Amino acid sequence: MTTRHIRLEKIPPVIIILISVFLYLNTLSNTFVYDDAYVITENYFIKFFGNLPKLFTKDYLPFSGELSYRPLVTLTYFFDYAIWRLNPIGYHLTNVILHTINVFLFYCFSKSIFRKSTPVIIATLLFLSHPLLTETVNAVCYREDILASIFFLLSFIYFIKILVPSFQAGTPTQQTNTRFVLYYIISCGSFFLALFSKEMAITLPILLVLFDLLYCFQSLSPANTLVRLKKRLLFYSGYISVAGFYLFIRFVEFKNTFKTIDVYPTNIFTMTKVVASYLKLLFIPINLNADYYIPDIRGMSISFILSSLFIVSALIIIVRFYKRNKLMTFFALWFFITLLPVLGFIPIGNIMAERYLYLPIIGFCGATGCLVTNSAFRKKGIIIIGIILLSMQFGVIWRNGVWRDDTTIWLYTYQREPNSARACSNLGNTYFKNKQYEASIQMYRKSLLLPYSYPFIHFNLGAAYEKVGLVDKAIEEYKASISRNNDNTLAFNNLGTIYDKQGLYDLAIEAYNNALTNNPYFPLSHNNLGNTYEHVGNPEKAMAEYTEALKIDNNYADAHNNLGAMYLKKGKLDDAIVEMKKTTQLKPEHLDAHYNLGIAYAMKGLYEEAIGEMTLAIKYNANDYSAHRDLGILYLKHKRDTKQALYHLNESLRLALNPEEVKKVRDIIDAIHAEQVIKNKK
Repeated sequence: MTTRHIRLEKIPPVIIILISVFLYLNTLSNTFVYDDAYVITENYFIKFFGNLPKLFTKDYLPFSGELSYRPLVTLTYFFDYAIWRLNPIGYHLTNVILHTINVFLFYCFSKSIFRKSTPVIIATLLFLSHPLLTETVNAVCYREDILASIFFLLSFIYFIKILVPSFQAGTPTQQTNTRFVLYYIISCGSFFLALFSKEMAITLPILLVLFDLLYCFQSLSPANTLVRLKKRLLFYSGYISVAGFYLFIRFVEFKNTFKTIDVYPTNIFTMTKVVASYLKLLFIPINLNADYYIPDIRGMSISFILSSLFIVSALIIIVRFYKRNKLMTFFALWFFITLLPVLGFIPIGNIMAERYLYLPIIGFCGATGCLVTNSAFRKKGIIIIGIILLSMQFGVIWRNGVWRDDTTIWLYTYQREPNSARACSNLGNTYFKNKQYEASIQMYRKSLLLPYSYPFIHFNLGAAYEKVGLVDKAIEEYKASISRNNDNTLAFNNLGTIYDKQGLYDLAIEAYNNALTNNPYFPLSHNNLGNTYEHVGNPEKAMAEYTEALKIDNNYADAHNNLGAMYLKKGKLDDAIVEMKKTTQLKPEHLDAHYNLGIAYAMKGLYEEAIGEMTLAIKYNANDYSAHRDLGILYLKHKRDTKQALYHLNESLRLALNPEEVKKVRDIIDAIHAEQVIKNKK
């Protein structure tokens, strides 16, 4: 091959990569959406590198908030947070980069199978242009599908590097042992990483055997095929061992007994409708949605019959292509095989979701690439495909805009699926975030009346009632959200907060302990329980809870402040200063930390530092009468600045609500005025 040809071969992948990046550039301005709040913004686990070892222990599930063991995905969140903190542009950039890597790997994968460049380019362009992938790329919390696909493809590519050259050469010994071992390790290792990114990768060994049968053994007789397969059992044992190890980790060693999900009821009739809907979206990707409402189908309904006919027609086409184009059969079966894990055999939280198609759609794209090898598609067909691809690309860019923020995505979803309980609830969440509490209450109420509603909606409704002052109703909803099969930590925690405010400390302590029984790794409940112990005069237990909260999340500013305040009360000034400094470093605008730090400095005789911290306390909370009062006293006694002292004391007098506090400050001001009168007489 000439140097010119080599250079020309590099052009298509470069163009494909540039198109892929361009299509998702407008995602960089998007915010966190969907479950990104739980996975990223409210997830203390990824915010402290000291938690990294927990990725490989049983603490992973309760700490990370994940429902299954996906350490590789969580590891990427650690790095994203370390670089970007909570700036969504970085997380979206990572998703775009990972998706583009997938596009390139799919190009390499297709190139290793097809003998002509046209099907490779068409298949890859279809993959990067399909709007069905926008959900996975736009929602950071669905990165697991992208990562699993990367390692899935990488494993397959090296599987092909091992087998196809050997088959074409006529004997496996043509490859050097070193290269064989290296490729085999990379392939099995990639399969391992794919599994620990997402469970859907478990289908890889089935596809490897299928590819072997349809591609490498296609010229052999059935008897010879059987003999060759028996010889390959040792070869496949690596993949089988990896799968067995994963299943042991997933369902035995790291089985999730901590948190369950609300599962949609599934049966063969309903899932037939789901599969038919997926097939329709592959060919006609319009009216895409973040949540799909599929009615529970029972028996031989018209919907089931039509869906069955659609699926059977697709399978007949696959069978008819078997002799003419075995690769097309392979890719078509790829779609159905990789879809199996999300068809209800294992309980799933969504009966249907676009992200579930990120890996299966590779089969659809590959089958389309096979079609263009047919002479009927070489002229007008290519033009038609080009128009379709261009329209899809416009659809990708438009769909990215729908995913701009929670308001846009859930308003659009609700308009498309008004009978979706999840859409109603999540739209209610957006109203709640925007402080439209009455609107959020209406959406939560509607959601609870719809099929497939779930207990956590009661919790959301309780939070909205609490915001509008309907505390009794809030308590009712929090209690209604508590069920045997759900994570009830937040409900118990919020009940405890209400009881604490009402002075019902015994009930508050009971609620917080229930929250911690449900999830002992929840720092908020430890901190709140510490507050209640302070209220009942038990400082030792309060300090123990604050310390426990910080063991879980060392970046928890409120817990550092509360622990520092306890040290301050005990006269342990150096320990108090250490905790307060950590608080102000983590949260400079903290309402109490600067004031408490100022008090500690003043008690140590560090008056300049005390004045500086009191000034910052007022900067971040201009209505803090205590800070104005104490700053005024510091100016009076240690700076001899009567003017500044009177200014802050008068501000304290204006802001103070407690009559006793008002009298105390007024006495200080009167004393200053009396002293000034005496000085003037002299």
